[in-house]
Amino acid sequence: MPPGEAGFGAGAGSGSGAGFEAEGLLRTLAPQVLGAVVRRYGHFDLAEDATQEALLAASVQWPRDGQPQNPKAWLISVASRRLTDMLRSEQARRRREGASAEWVLTNGGPQPGERPTADADDTLIVLLMCCHPSLSTASQVALTLRAVGGLNTAEIARALLGSEQTVTRRITRAKQSIKDSGVPFALPAPGDLEGRLRAALRVLYLIFNEGYAATAGTALMRADLAEEAIRLTRALHAALPGDAEVSGLLALMLLVHARHLARTAPDGALIPMAEQDRSRWDQALIAEGIALVTAALPRGPTGPYQLQAAIAAVHDEAASADGTPPPVV
Repeated sequence: MPPGEAGFGAGAGSGSGAGFEAEGLLRTLAPQVLGAVVRRYGHFDLAEDATQEALLAASVQWPRDGQPQNPKAWLISVASRRLTDMLRSEQARRRREGASAEWVLTNGGPQPGERPTADADDTLIVLLMCCHPSLSTASQVALTLRAVGGLNTAEIARALLGSEQTVTRRITRAKQSIKDSGVPFALPAPGDLEGRLRAALRVLYLIFNEGYAATAGTALMRADLAEEAIRLTRALHAALPGDAEVSGLLALMLLVHARHLARTAPDGALIPMAEQDRSRWDQALIAEGIALVTAALPRGPTGPYQLQAAIAAVHDEAASADGTPPPVV
């Protein structure tokens, strides 16, 4: 495989139109809604289920009744009502078992009359919780796609080319692990933030990697999965614009994904970079990626994502394979 091509892949393109726009909005709002509900009520596991039910309700009701004026507030309201129902049901069960009637107010639950806010964006906190060190990498990936990406179990199973049963088990175990860990819904302490952030970058890298060079199935690339990784990394970059490695990872994804339309022949066979039609490379993505890595490198220290992005930029800027500068030895 030529330089710059190793380790990445993409897949089939996404749809278009109003339906796709609503789907994109729901996935953008998913971690924000989850964060708002968890912040007020606690209970990450139940809040995540309630958020998924709110997203499902929106996907059914909005095409029929029209999109609400404030979609985020609508989703938070629906998720909060559903979570309240869950808590009441659980409280009743626990009362039958002799547990305290005040269980609903534990773990940072709301005081009477308190409502979750629709103003804050807790995407970063949700992402870092999904990448909790107590979770396996597979569980981190699945939970990130669910809680931050807003994908349902069937979509995650298709994305990872696994069974729904396996995905369900991973997500269930992951949520239970987060619950058992007692981790508060807040940014990690300064001493823990760096390690958790690096884990999040690795998860996003793995999601993109699976899209760029699928390890299972018949498709060489899966652009939808690569594009989802780019979307999530954009959200992380928006939260941490000054982190050079976050910028480097986003730049790397953009610079590599810019070439995906030229990577395969009509029969699905891989086209080596030297033989690709460079007029099909996405120049807007290339320009954005180059600007990101150019701004990130001087901030130092230089990490692996910045280095890979710099190498990808050299290949993307060359007018031809012959015009690519030789490696420095």
